[in-house]
Amino acid sequence: MNFKEMQLVGFKSFADKTSIKFDDGVTVIVGPNGCGKSNVADAVRWVLGEQSAKTLRGSSMQDVIFGGTEARRPLSYCEVTLVFDNANRMFDIEYDEVAMTRRLYRSGESEYLLNMQPCRLKDIVALLHGVGIGKEGYSIIGQGKVEQIMNAKPEDRRAIFEEATGVMKFKAQKGEIERKLENAKDNLTVFVQRMDEAENQLRPLEKQAETAKKFRAYSEELKHEEVNSYLVRFDNFAYETGKQREKIDDATRRLTAVEERLSAIDTEEEEGRAAIAKADDNLRSLNEKLRLFEVGMEHKTGEAKVIGERIASFRRQLQTAADDVEYSLRRTQEIDALTASGAARAEKNEKRAKQIGAECAELEKKLREADARVVAFDRISDEKRASELSSVESLADVRANVGSLSARHDAVSERIGEVKEAIGKADARRTEYERQLADCRKDKAACAAFLDGKPAREAALTGDIADLRRSRQKLTEDIVDCNTSIANLNNNLEMYVNLKNRFDGYRDSVRRLQLTAQKDPEIGKRIRGAIADIVRTEKQYEVAIETAIGGAMQNLVTATQDDARYLIEYLKRTGGGIVTFLPVDAMRPRGNGRDVQAALREEGALGLADELVSYDPYYSNIVKYLLDNTLICDTIGNATRIAKKYPRAFKLVTLDGDTIASSGAMTGGSRRRESGNLLAGERHIKECEEGIARKKATLEKLKAALADCEQELEAAEGAYEKFRIKVQEETAAFAALSQREATLEGLAQDAANDRAEYDALLERLTRTADDLSREVLSSEENEELLNKIRSEAAAESSARQAEGEKLRAERDGLSRRLSELRVEEAAIASARQADDESAVRMREERATLLKKVEDTRAAMAETQARIEQLKRDEEKVALTEDEQKTVAALRARLTEVETEKRAVSEKQAGLSEEKRGLLTQQMTLGEIKHTCELEISRAEVSLENMKQRIDEAYGLTYESAQELRDENYDISQASTRINSLKHRIASLGAINQNAEEDYDNLLARYTEMQTQREDLDKGIEDLMSVLDQLKAEMQKKFDDGFNEINENFTKIFRELFGGGKAEMQLDYTDCDDPLNAGIEIVACPPGKKLTKISLLSGGERAFTAIAILFAILKSRPMPFCILDEIEAALDEANVDRFAKYLKKFSKDTQFIVITHRKPTMNQADVLFGVTMEEKGVSKIVSVKLSEVEARLGGDTVMA
Repeated sequence: MNFKEMQLVGFKSFADKTSIKFDDGVTVIVGPNGCGKSNVADAVRWVLGEQSAKTLRGSSMQDVIFGGTEARRPLSYCEVTLVFDNANRMFDIEYDEVAMTRRLYRSGESEYLLNMQPCRLKDIVALLHGVGIGKEGYSIIGQGKVEQIMNAKPEDRRAIFEEATGVMKFKAQKGEIERKLENAKDNLTVFVQRMDEAENQLRPLEKQAETAKKFRAYSEELKHEEVNSYLVRFDNFAYETGKQREKIDDATRRLTAVEERLSAIDTEEEEGRAAIAKADDNLRSLNEKLRLFEVGMEHKTGEAKVIGERIASFRRQLQTAADDVEYSLRRTQEIDALTASGAARAEKNEKRAKQIGAECAELEKKLREADARVVAFDRISDEKRASELSSVESLADVRANVGSLSARHDAVSERIGEVKEAIGKADARRTEYERQLADCRKDKAACAAFLDGKPAREAALTGDIADLRRSRQKLTEDIVDCNTSIANLNNNLEMYVNLKNRFDGYRDSVRRLQLTAQKDPEIGKRIRGAIADIVRTEKQYEVAIETAIGGAMQNLVTATQDDARYLIEYLKRTGGGIVTFLPVDAMRPRGNGRDVQAALREEGALGLADELVSYDPYYSNIVKYLLDNTLICDTIGNATRIAKKYPRAFKLVTLDGDTIASSGAMTGGSRRRESGNLLAGERHIKECEEGIARKKATLEKLKAALADCEQELEAAEGAYEKFRIKVQEETAAFAALSQREATLEGLAQDAANDRAEYDALLERLTRTADDLSREVLSSEENEELLNKIRSEAAAESSARQAEGEKLRAERDGLSRRLSELRVEEAAIASARQADDESAVRMREERATLLKKVEDTRAAMAETQARIEQLKRDEEKVALTEDEQKTVAALRARLTEVETEKRAVSEKQAGLSEEKRGLLTQQMTLGEIKHTCELEISRAEVSLENMKQRIDEAYGLTYESAQELRDENYDISQASTRINSLKHRIASLGAINQNAEEDYDNLLARYTEMQTQREDLDKGIEDLMSVLDQLKAEMQKKFDDGFNEINENFTKIFRELFGGGKAEMQLDYTDCDDPLNAGIEIVACPPGKKLTKISLLSGGERAFTAIAILFAILKSRPMPFCILDEIEAALDEANVDRFAKYLKKFSKDTQFIVITHRKPTMNQADVLFGVTMEEKGVSKIVSVKLSEVEARLGGDTVMA
């Protein structure tokens, strides 16, 4: 097989369709830099399956499509075809010629074709692996690949040798088998979990099946008890209700007598109210007459009061006027004093103004003289500064020379520092190598210590893993138990909800009507619910409240009486039975007795019934009607004591349901717990929902704990795996550290030799630095002399500057004093003007005040005259004697009428007291009647509940139940037996009626799953067996091929380097798996120590990598090999050796070499040139070998 031809269309710079035909031997492709010759190698790599745009020197895969130039438009696709001769059937395909094509569109779509037939990339890669060709192997070697061989980690070099030894296709098979094995293990894990779940479900299902059997037996026995109890109680119902109706008739007669007396009292009260009304009329008439007289008297009194107030007001005005006159006179005196002081101040200011004028004239003269002295001094200072500047320039020249010498000295000093630093580094290297040597020995000791402690650490880790696995098992069992509890609670919740939705516990007539309301909107909108639906209470009060309400628990609430009437008519039409309705608009509370509040403070009193329940305020009247005047007590003993203390005051009900009526009647005894308790339904539902929520929260915590346990177990297993790997690493490290110890000893000696060379250089540099120091010292002496001269000049300049400052300070002081006097002069002028203006204002004010005094005194005389007139008017408005007598007579008659009214009111109070007593008696009789009605209603409800229970539970009526009648049935212990059976049934918990069937089905499924698991285990064993065989075959094939390549490498290395020694070693440092071990290259060129390839020079490393390539080719000759400038790092002599060796191997392998080195071109059988006649577009040109030889004979090297 050989590589016959390559066809390119639109690939990178090959815009036009280009065909390159290759012959046997060495084909060389040359061309200038940037012409696109390396694109030929990229094209081959791309067809062989390269998926990395970066490897193809692009940012995205679309970059391999011709992108256009200034003269050409971009192409929409690219295509490359590789044609191989397959006459010897090296490819496993029945064609003499094999063409592999890859096509890429700019949209991103890609196509692969094999002999122009569409195929998959996987098909092409599999075909190439069979002959040892691949994008990652050694069929395409570029300069980067050589660098990879030289610089890569040992494990990264393995891919080249795997392809060379022919294990790549086995590795792909191994990966596929491992994926299948992993999937099978994952499936087994999931299957085992399902089996565990089924096994965990079997145990509770078995228990549930046994529970279901017990439930059926108890239910049959309960049916017998309840049916016979119902039949006996039904027979006794008429007798009991007759006795209660007699009590009702007696109470009704007594109520009639009380109501007649109440009617008579109402008549007498009406007559009393009429008498009181007449007395009220007389009182109003007398009060009106008295009011008129009093109004007239009040009018006169008011006029006298007004006159007195006006007199007082005028007197206050007189006092105010007198005060004003006094103030005005006092103010005129103050103005006279101020006028005199202002005249004195004006005279003083005039005198000071004249003094200031004279002083200012003198200061102006002195200031002009000081300015002249300052100007003369500044002129002399400028001349002195010019002389100083000349000396500064001379000093700068000297300093420049000093700077130049100092710079040279610094350069030498810096070089000395570098040498000292190099000495330090040499010492540091030697110290570091010695430290590393000590660390190496320390690490060896640590490795030994670690390996010694391996058994104890391993035992601790395995113990932790065992503990965590036990914890995981325990948590799994707890989760199963929690799931079972949730299922039981859900069953109970469903049962209670169903009972609520069926209105279980209600009489048949009430139940049917509520069921009809759910379907018939006309009925539903008129029913607000039953009493049991609108009242809620705590669990401890449920029995007491339901007993207190009694049969009314089954009463239905409507909004209006019209709604109740409509529903009653509906029941009559449909024969729906009897139902009691409570209209919200008609019900009124009965009120609590007067002793209730006192009774609440008694021991054992828990509260009023209407205060121990919660309800919508809309139903307040109904709830109070049912529960008013009812006290809840804790025990029958406390209830009895309270009833004796407050006889016939209210009804008492205990927590056990015992009752003491206001009449004194007591009801109580044994009661079935929860029996017919309508208030408990909602509580049961809420308790189930809360229980489910709690269990779910617990379940989430258990799941979280299980997840944490799984994570800890995974971490523990990971830690054990890391420990196992660490043991392997420490074992390998111990051997590597011994070799490193010898290397570090040699490096430390090299550092010592470098130190000796640097010491000699430091001595020479030190002598040069001393010479420069002497020259710098001489220049510094000259600089010191000039500095002295400059200092003297600076001192003189400072003295001159002080004198100048003194002259300027004298001038500035005169200027400031003159400014101060000018300011004072302006202030005096301003004060004189203000005094003049003030004198004018005060004169005007004095005249105004004197005029005001004269006017005020005239007004005071007029006010005094008015006061005298008002005193005379006051004497005219006093009361007469006749008016006073009339008022006294009216007040006496008013007292007489009030006495008559009081007598009638006292009689009315007596009638009211008698009426209250009769009303109390009426209430007591009403309670007796109500209690009897409640007893009848309770008996009806109890019988109806039992009837409904028998109907719903067993589908029996009274007539059909006769078939189950037990003539010897003992009713006295019926409740105890029924409660016992219900307790036993309740103790069974939620019943899964399908448990037996579910258990049988699950058991059969579990048995089938066991068989399936055995099949899965067998499949995993088979895959592991195949994988072990494949690994053994891969290992043998790799070992044989690697040993052969290693032998060839040792021989070829000596031939290429003219001596030396080299070999390749398997590196187990990071992996103990022979199939994944890295490959370390150790080489020793002539004259050097044996070392790793990474420590060789660049040229030596490149030549060593090329020797490996030739070793691979010798071991397994390749059909073809593309070399892309791999000899670029070699010198001319080594390039010539490379080219001759390449020619030697071309007998068995077809080489396509991309190069620009002369010796390589000399060995070419065929030479192609790549040019860019058109900018950006590559073309293949033919070059005659004679022309090539002529060109190579000169000095120019094709680049």
